[in-house]
Amino acid sequence: MKVGLTDGKRVVALMAALLVFSCGNPGSTGIVPMDKTPVDEPVILPKLSVKDFGAKGDGIARDTEAIQSAIDHASDIGGGMVFLPEGTYLCGSIWLKDHVELHLSEGAVIKGSPDIKDYCTADCCPQNEAEIGWGDYISGGHLLLGVGVQNVTLSGSGKIDGNSDAFLLDAYGKPYKEKSQIPSRPSQMVWFVDSRDITIKDVELAYSPYWSCFILNCENVSISGCYVHTQRSEYHTFNGDGIDIDRSRNVTIKNCRIETADDCLTLRASSAHLLAKPMDCSDITVSACFLSSDCNAVRVGVGEGFIHDAVFSDINISNSNVAFNIVSAYVKDSRGTDIARIQFRDIRLQAKEFLRIHHMYSKSAQIYDITFDGVEGVAPDCSHIWAKTAAPFSNILLRKVFVPGEFECVNATVLVDGGQMMKKKLSQDELKRISEAIEKETQLLY
Repeated sequence: MKVGLTDGKRVVALMAALLVFSCGNPGSTGIVPMDKTPVDEPVILPKLSVKDFGAKGDGIARDTEAIQSAIDHASDIGGGMVFLPEGTYLCGSIWLKDHVELHLSEGAVIKGSPDIKDYCTADCCPQNEAEIGWGDYISGGHLLLGVGVQNVTLSGSGKIDGNSDAFLLDAYGKPYKEKSQIPSRPSQMVWFVDSRDITIKDVELAYSPYWSCFILNCENVSISGCYVHTQRSEYHTFNGDGIDIDRSRNVTIKNCRIETADDCLTLRASSAHLLAKPMDCSDITVSACFLSSDCNAVRVGVGEGFIHDAVFSDINISNSNVAFNIVSAYVKDSRGTDIARIQFRDIRLQAKEFLRIHHMYSKSAQIYDITFDGVEGVAPDCSHIWAKTAAPFSNILLRKVFVPGEFECVNATVLVDGGQMMKKKLSQDELKRISEAIEKETQLLY
């Protein structure tokens, strides 16, 4: 369509006017230059106090329903922060929801209810499991759980307290000697499964009666500035792990202090039959952490998947049994998990034993490309790198490991590049005896 002369003049005049205004005083015209885009106004999410939803915070009343109502409301309106003022909030299971930040102010404590009936049951979702009456003797209940959620944050300088005394001490206040004696106890205290974009920062995770924090089949997870601890002096928390990362990817853990009765940090690739879309456990970064454990400071392995591409750097380990335990299968008749491309750099340690790399019950899992670079400290007991004949370990590198001691090496290719850790000289009889014990699984490392 042709533009008439009058219309053309109007167009030219309008363009000229715009040019004059834009060249004069852009700040006063409100006209945005052609190469610029308006800056979106920051979205201010609502901040909701659990007290406004009826929470008492007196350590006596059950505040589960009030906190859950606040979380549900925040999620329903598109997201926001739900905060707990100072106080002790006695709770059963709390379900975390999309786009909600649960913030514990200084002096705020979420404390696990002593009544197992206040927790979710094993059938609360398809991904959940329990071992009632056997195994680890856990109910399937969780204090905080996120199932299939996204963009969820736990933050603040407050505490999440699993109240292990209520489950691990008998009626006379004495600790149970065996976990099989425990009438009932919840499962992992903080549990995320099939979720993404999860942040846990600055909170204290204390006294879980089982594992403290379990990240299962999740993606894009950040855990930072947390203090995680289970009972190890007043009594021993059975399976009292710190942070367990299982079949998850793009996970960062930094600036955390973890002191536990069982493993401080684990990378796992457990059975996948319950998960939505099972992933490898991969692309994990752990840095600037302090670890102390009655068991393993770091354990990598267990399951039937693939753990690969992880870096641990600037790690301090003290008062621990085993600093690093890389194991394929803890369960009989398990195929085991493959483990590859794991790096440990700039490590300082004080432990009984520096390193274990072993198949245990697996007969065919592949373990390769494991590097220790820049390690110093004390670990007087002999380390072990034990593989089975059918699946020898390859490319194990000990570079600048200044930990005076020896390691037994069976069916593994290990390069020692500087340092003080040396391969133990075994006689033919000793090597034969150890090899047969490994193959027959009559001598096991845990």
